[in-house]
Order: sequence, then structure tokens, then C-alpha cells
Amino acid sequence: MKAVRFHEFGGPEVLRVEEVPDPVGDTLVDVTAIGLNYGETVIRRGKGRELFPWYPGPSLPAVLGSEVVGVTQDGRRVMGVPRDGAYATKAVIENPIDVPDDVSDHEALALLLQGTTAVAATKAVRIQPGDRVLVEAASGGVGSLLVQLAQRAGATVLQASSKGGIGYDWDGLEPVDVVFESIGGAVGRRAFELLKDGVGRMVVFGYASGEPLDVTASDIFRKGVAVMGLPQNTTPEEVLGMGLKPVLGDVYRLDEIAEAHRALEARTTKGKLIARP
Repeated sequence: MKAVRFHEFGGPEVLRVEEVPDPVGDTLVDVTAIGLNYGETVIRRGKGRELFPWYPGPSLPAVLGSEVVGVTQDGRRVMGVPRDGAYATKAVIENPIDVPDDVSDHEALALLLQGTTAVAATKAVRIQPGDRVLVEAASGGVGSLLVQLAQRAGATVLQASSKGGIGYDWDGLEPVDVVFESIGGAVGRRAFELLKDGVGRMVVFGYASGEPLDVTASDIFRKGVAVMGLPQNTTPEEVLGMGLKPVLGDVYRLDEIAEAHRALEARTTKGKLIARP
């Protein structure tokens, strides 16, 4: 089969299409679509262990990627997390999930990990009608779903994005009840300070800036707010049944994944990116 591998950490140019042996396992699929995520660029650069110490990091050479849709030998269309990486023409999915006939490959991948992240994050902060909610990276795959979920809950949603919305210059912005925090660094710190004292809630699910959230226990104590991580309490099956409408981004070929990584790092993307073998 063909796979996109890298033999050393570095820029997008380290990603190369190579011929490798087919994987072996009970649920072998012919891959029809591959989910592309910003976190994979972090791993490719060798920063995964630095930002996420609990993540073991890949053994090189490695195949990146954590979500695929594919067709099994008996004709089932399934999605899931591949055992040996996703950037390939074949994959073994150890816990496959059937994709409904009315859900496209692209939609399925937009709801698999990003959808479960958005729903779990929304559960964590318990939005109330009338809450003011700040969504960072609101034009991205997770962010666009968070906007939908917060609006469904009756919130006033402030959409921060480098592509529009309120941007990231928040001088004079009134305090907010909820922050969906995925950037970290200075942006995350400013978002934290926007939380209403005594009632604010922030859920943290990423460090897109490459720097962890710069907030201490003393800061949390001072403001009397809640800062939490992402609970693992949501399944893809639950998300598939919620009627969410994900924003579908660009589609790349297998040999264009390096180009997709450049776009992800440049923050020029919108919605869910996928590749097709």
C-alpha cells in the first residue's frame, strides 16, 4: 500500500509518499477518506511530548493521523481511529463505527474526533440561556461546531477567528461567562482574564499557539472561576445523532498532505480538512 511517512521531525517537507507493507488485522479497510488535524503538525515537528507530556510520541519512521473512513472486505463503510496511522491507502480500525448512509465521508470525519471534542467541551461548561460565550478559532472544525452548540443552548456567541468575527483584539470587550480555549499562550491568558469573576467557566482542549495556557492556580483562586480539561464522556454515535452541520473544508490528495500541513500551520484553513487516497 501507499502511506505518507516521515523519518525525521521537521517541516511539512519531511512527509513523503512511500510503498509499505499492508497492515494486518481483523478490520482491514480500504481507506476512502483521511481526517487532517492541526495536532498532527505539532507531532510532525517533534513538539508533541513538549506540549503533551503524557503522549509517548511516535517511533520513526511514522505514519501520522488518527481518523479514517474506509470500506471493509465485506462492504461495510466504517470510521474510526486506525491502529497504525491514517495517512495511507489501507488501515486497521480496531473499534469500527458504521457510517450512516446519509452521512458523507467528509461529514463523518468532521464529527468523529472534532465533533466529540465539541460536544464534550459543551457539556463541561454547562451553558445557560443568555450566557456570553467566547469561541476561539471559531472558523475551524471544532470551533464552528462549538458555535452551533452554544447557539442551540441559547447563548450569545462571540466568534474569534483570524479569518473574521471579533478577531483577537479584545480591548474593551465585556466579560464572558464561558470560554472555549484551544490556543494557549498569550491569547489564552487574555481569554482567561475576560471570564466573569465568580461564575466564569473555561474548558481547555488545545494549544494551537504552541504554548500551554499561562494560568496558575493562584490566578484561578483570585478570579473564583473554573478551568477544566476535556471530559471523555461523548461517543461518535452520540454526535452522529445530534443533527450537527459541520463546516467542510478543503480536500487533498495523499501526495498533497504536506501542502495541507502548511495551510493548517498558516491558519488559512476553514472547517474540516480531509485527504483522499
